[in-house]
Amino acid sequence: MLEKIRQKQFKFIGARLIKTGIAVYVAALICNFFNLPAAFAVITSIVTLEPTAAASIRKGIKRFPATLIGAALAVTAVSIFGHNAASYAIAAVFTIYACNLLHLEVGTLVATLTAVAMIPGTEGTYFLSFVERAGTTTIGLTVSALVNFSILHPRFSELIAEKNEKITREITEVLEKRTRELCEDKPAGKSTRQRFQQLQKEVNRAEDLAYYQREEWKYHRYSAKYIDFFTYENRRLEALERMVYHINSLFVLKEVEDNFHEGEKELCSRAFQSIITVLRHPEHVVSTEHHDLISEVDHHFWHIQETHPDMISYRYHHQFSKEIIVYYVILSLHDRLEDMEQLYERHKKKHGSSA
Repeated sequence: MLEKIRQKQFKFIGARLIKTGIAVYVAALICNFFNLPAAFAVITSIVTLEPTAAASIRKGIKRFPATLIGAALAVTAVSIFGHNAASYAIAAVFTIYACNLLHLEVGTLVATLTAVAMIPGTEGTYFLSFVERAGTTTIGLTVSALVNFSILHPRFSELIAEKNEKITREITEVLEKRTRELCEDKPAGKSTRQRFQQLQKEVNRAEDLAYYQREEWKYHRYSAKYIDFFTYENRRLEALERMVYHINSLFVLKEVEDNFHEGEKELCSRAFQSIITVLRHPEHVVSTEHHDLISEVDHHFWHIQETHPDMISYRYHHQFSKEIIVYYVILSLHDRLEDMEQLYERHKKKHGSSA
């Protein structure tokens, strides 16, 4: 328990947090140097710090004009309605509308914050107020992009590797629970479905990390070894994602067919357990016993196809029976296991046993 708490505390102090602190400090320092209010620059630098430099630059290009729109609308609202509730509402609504109309959605939040936050301090010469607020917000945007681009370049491959290990563990646990339910002629339980939905979310998060890493390659150089490591983990992730896609078919089934007798259920249970064993192996080694099980499943799969070419139920024509779907999932998962085994072998051959 104490070890977990220490790990969470260590992870809390990450590159993103450090870069946020640096961006806030630099933005405030610049504003103080030019005797400008630092609040707008600080807020903007916090809100606009993205996971990658590529995202900061791409979104910054749209956030800058959006900020100018928000500032201009705030000054206009104050000049017409004064410092009252109507000015806040009008500035916020028209800023959001203008950003959406001009396809500047990524800048809507910063622009709206700028618009409503500058209303209380807008007095006297409205044009100077506009220039001052737009300038400080621009400082925040620029500083966050530069800090993200130049300091502590993100390395997402390690995070993807951690996600892959977690996804693998989750797949084995979901498979165990769902296999047990199928063999007992039960639909997927609530806890099993929730576990599978969480697994799908983990896959989506890992895919986001892979996207971020590819984006970083546009602006930062990485060693050939690091690129190989990313390629290996990304291909692992692709194989795991396909496995999750196939497992989803098991959740469509409420129960297996009546003609799916105990011997076939026992075969499927052993096949799924063998798949789980291979997944839990660090090198995903596919044993001879596993191949024998898959051959038996493959024989049953094609036997059903030959002996029952048309699966017909009341009023509806079904191309695949429930038992064929179960066999198909097993064979598909096995194909992905072979992909992962070969992938590991190639990676190990290239980088040695420490890979």
